[in-house]
Amino acid sequence: MATALSAPVSTATVRVSNIPPSAVAKELLAFFNSAVAAAGEAYACEIAAARRGWLSRGNGSVQFDSTATATLAAELASSGRLPRFLGSLLSVSPAPSDLLPRAPDLSLRVADARLLVGNRVAEREFEVADSWDSVCVEVIPGKRRIDLYLNHDTQMYKLEVFFEDIRNCYQCSFDGAGAILLQMRFVEVKCDLIVSFEEKDGVQTNSRFDMHGVQALI
Repeated sequence: MATALSAPVSTATVRVSNIPPSAVAKELLAFFNSAVAAAGEAYACEIAAARRGWLSRGNGSVQFDSTATATLAAELASSGRLPRFLGSLLSVSPAPSDLLPRAPDLSLRVADARLLVGNRVAEREFEVADSWDSVCVEVIPGKRRIDLYLNHDTQMYKLEVFFEDIRNCYQCSFDGAGAILLQMRFVEVKCDLIVSFEEKDGVQTNSRFDMHGVQALI
């Protein structure tokens, strides 16, 4: 039977039980992706399997693109509106952590930002040492860090910036685009970061990114 929610979903992941033995992760992901299509999408999933025959043990987890989408999936199950999966009525409940480290909400995620590394030498002056375009940004409160994915010399790199390494966080603008200035605590080398939200055809991309929310978290 579907289980009523005992607590609000605080991550983008839910626990799922009563999964049929023959089910595979690809089928479960596609099922939830269809169920929440009006609000978002399923991002990742896993099914616990027995070693003998690698059949489902009946439970697993599904991660969605946001906490709002995960909440919808749980509400559909608790209200009996979630369709049967391969003939089984799934039980859905909040998970304490995400399957993969990722920003739990679209307002904490940027798909196309510009990263500038350098020093703030005056109130309105930033000396740029290097920069990268098309940077993906994930603010992950549960891990207390910001993940930045960037391409350099045909290689993809991930830069992890932990909240405790940030001395100050300010909203600013750079070349006319909205941005956030991160002043770091590094002792050996003075280094500041600017994450700039690029504009295309005069329209700022990533308009849902919550700069006030990020400042409050840090």
